[in-house]
Amino acid sequence: MGAHLLVIHSQEEQDFINGILDTRWGYFTGLSDQGQNQWQWIDQTPYNESVTFWHEDEPNNDYEKCVEINHHKDIGWGWNDIVCTSKHKSICQVKKIYL
Repeated sequence: MGAHLLVIHSQEEQDFINGILDTRWGYFTGLSDQGQNQWQWIDQTPYNESVTFWHEDEPNNDYEKCVEINHHKDIGWGWNDIVCTSKHKSICQVKKIYL
């Protein structure tokens, strides 16, 4: 269907997603570590370090190569690096098609 895991490039996109997610769950995004903190979006768009939403002290483990959006009660939504084999929900996006 041409969909892929979520890519976030702005505060507006992050805020939109945060507004529709269930705070009880973590959700895989399309961001992963290609090695030595070389983060890459699944659609190959550039990773912009000035537009990131990491929780404080994240990313924090070299063996955690995937990223989830999750909600912490006291600090709200943010990104967390996780092991790619973790069980989480996913957020996919697809380009709008005009007929």
